[in-house]
Amino acid sequence: MPKQKQGFIQIIIILVLLVIILSLLGVSLNSLFSNPVLLGNFSFLGTWLASIWNNYFSAVFNYFWGILVNLFWQPFLDTIRGFQNGVNPFSSK
Repeated sequence: MPKQKQGFIQIIIILVLLVIILSLLGVSLNSLFSNPVLLGNFSFLGTWLASIWNNYFSAVFNYFWGILVNLFWQPFLDTIRGFQNGVNPFSSK
């Protein structure tokens, strides 16, 4: 079996086993996801994580993303455009 598909199949098997275990424990997924308290908690968690991302992590991520784009992506695009125009960037001329 190809190595790339093993991780995907493992995730599917784990999810199926998780549903089976929850069913054996008497947990109804339908009632679980329609519970207003649980939905409120996930809503609070999502709002809190979005606030942390927007106030702290997004600026740092965008700064480092800009560095990566300037160091790797832009030279890569320039090299590919050179190949398209018939220029060999690895020649000594």
